[in-house]
Amino acid sequence: MHKLEESVTRQDSIHEDPDDVVIEDEQEIIINWPNIVEYSKTRFTSLTHLHLHAVGDLNPLPSLREMSWNNWNFFFMGFVAWFSASFDFFLTAVSGTYIAQSLDVSTADITWGLSAVLMVRSAGAVIFGLWTDNYSRKWPFITTAAMFCALQIGTGFCQTYQQFMAVRAISGIAMGGTYATAAATSMDDAPLKARSFLSGLFFSAYAFGMIFAAIFWRAFESTKHSWKALFWFSSCFPFILICWRLVFPETRYFTRVLKARELIKQDQIEAGVYVKPTLKTKWGSVKAMLKKDWLLFTYLVILLAGTNYLTHASQDMYPTMLRSQLEWSLDAQTVAIVVVNLGAICGGLIAGTFMEVTGRRLAILICCVIGGCFVYPAYMMHNNSAVLGGGFFLFFAVIGVWGVLPIHLSELSPPDARALVSGLAYQLGNLASSASSTIETRLAKLWPLEWDAEGNPIKYDYAKTIACFTGAVFIYVFITTFIGPEKFHRDLSSPLLKTYIEKVIEIEEGRDPEAKFVASSGDTSEQASYGKATHEEIELDCYPQEKK
Repeated sequence: MHKLEESVTRQDSIHEDPDDVVIEDEQEIIINWPNIVEYSKTRFTSLTHLHLHAVGDLNPLPSLREMSWNNWNFFFMGFVAWFSASFDFFLTAVSGTYIAQSLDVSTADITWGLSAVLMVRSAGAVIFGLWTDNYSRKWPFITTAAMFCALQIGTGFCQTYQQFMAVRAISGIAMGGTYATAAATSMDDAPLKARSFLSGLFFSAYAFGMIFAAIFWRAFESTKHSWKALFWFSSCFPFILICWRLVFPETRYFTRVLKARELIKQDQIEAGVYVKPTLKTKWGSVKAMLKKDWLLFTYLVILLAGTNYLTHASQDMYPTMLRSQLEWSLDAQTVAIVVVNLGAICGGLIAGTFMEVTGRRLAILICCVIGGCFVYPAYMMHNNSAVLGGGFFLFFAVIGVWGVLPIHLSELSPPDARALVSGLAYQLGNLASSASSTIETRLAKLWPLEWDAEGNPIKYDYAKTIACFTGAVFIYVFITTFIGPEKFHRDLSSPLLKTYIEKVIEIEEGRDPEAKFVASSGDTSEQASYGKATHEEIELDCYPQEKK
């Protein structure tokens, strides 16, 4: 048997420890009544499978001690990139009323700036995701940072509403690309045992972005140029990222991936199965994947739509509620936003850690129950302690869901099409939730609180709108997660690519002296060239071509 064929036959897709396996159904799904009944019976029983052997691993410190200086450097590089993108996004939320006054439009018009960012994130995710997966980790990272730097400066010079919307829409493309590049940079070289904790810590950068947006808005609000000066200032973060990333090479993992792809190409040529990639073969691979995994893909889009709505429904209009309805002072608004987002940070870390014991689905369900309990006090009881305390635990639950979701999504996606399935599902779910802020603004007009002398509403009940919307979404996410599958601790690697990466490591360590690379690990230009020539061979792993 040829060595390429040997690699294809290896199926290491499930963690070897039987206690870790919740669901293992790699066969094609057949939809019929007996299967539906049997699957339904397991929705509750599968939640009772606690992974008590992992209790000893809840302390993250031993695994974090395995992190080298270089590991921490790349992790915080990605962390700061996602923080910078979040900071830019929430600047519109915290200063929306002032932007509306400056551009002579309504607050509802400005919330379209938030929606526009979300609507075009899919385009950025596709463009930069393909670039990041196949050619480089470094240069997509630098490009998105450069886009943010230019766009944040440009936002401050907008004189009309149309200019503002155009700049914010383009920033959505940059934000869509930032998540893929930042996450890959942070997690590529991190030790395996540290990844659950680091995953929760990484997503907390989103909450830090809102905290810093509120704090710096308080500092710039009374300046001559107000919100414009704040956007100009915000460009310093992506500028720092550009300088930071320029001095470091590709991650070690991605360098090995490029070498592994070159070995795959060589073996496919020797076996006579190499097919030069074309647009037609790429599209054929996508269609074959969707035909095979359409049910799973549909479920993931439905789940991701709910979780994206959960984030935006609970958070995007929160500053508007504090400012326009509760009429809190700027200092009080800043304190509230900091407190509730500290809860969000804690939620991501704690849920991301304890899901190793509870499993993915049960962890999400627990967060939904906690969040549902605190919807009313966080939004409807308008005293300081209820808003702050309820908001702390509600945001704890919201970001707790997101502390679990990245790894849950990765484990559900097919190993050989993980980037395509998980990335496309996430962005379609994000697209579905893009109008969240605008929906809430329009709904609030159904519940006016005060009127002017002519009978026109001048104050609206944003709290009731957010509470109803967020509560409904918690129920939606709970039901969707409960009926969905789980593949706890499934191996995230493509079996073929994993085999060749192991071979690359053997070559690096001198255990396979007969093998040779086309490019050395230090030659990034050649790495990029053979990465470009061979990335479609990984698609052939999923849908093997017949020998011509």
